[in-house]
Amino acid sequence: MTIEEREELRLFVGKNADYYIAKWEELGEENKISWNWSAFFFGLLWFGYRKMYPHAFGFIVFSLILQYVQVVMKTHPLVIGITNILISVFIGMFGNYLYYQYAKSKIKHIKESIQDERQKTVEIARSGGTSLSTAVAIGLMYLIASSIIDFGLQEDKVEDFREQKSINPWSS
Repeated sequence: MTIEEREELRLFVGKNADYYIAKWEELGEENKISWNWSAFFFGLLWFGYRKMYPHAFGFIVFSLILQYVQVVMKTHPLVIGITNILISVFIGMFGNYLYYQYAKSKIKHIKESIQDERQKTVEIARSGGTSLSTAVAIGLMYLIASSIIDFGLQEDKVEDFREQKSINPWSS
């Protein structure tokens, strides 16, 4: 990693740049595994927080499809739990690598599309960084979609809801 690349990455990452640059330097050319506790514990929210929108939406689609299959197949909760842990481990192991590839790709695109050096610097900083509001919005979007799938596919809940009678507190 050249000094120029390091400074561009530092500008792109913003908060915790030293952590990520150190992890990325450990990765080298061949290695893709580097542990990230935030990615492990927060997965989807971490993607959103780090503005990795394609990864966040890919994760949402994957998770919703997986949830759909699990509900339809009436998967045992233990299997669902183990699956979720394995997915978290995968994101924890490869999160730093995915973020590195994403950052390099965004920076390359910016450098190819903008000629003015000052504007490049501004755009690199703007495109990277973090966004707590995006993480929250993506988390809420996933929660709503997941709830719709969960409620919509569980026929007994739908039937129970349809069969409920109105409760009139004034009648005896």
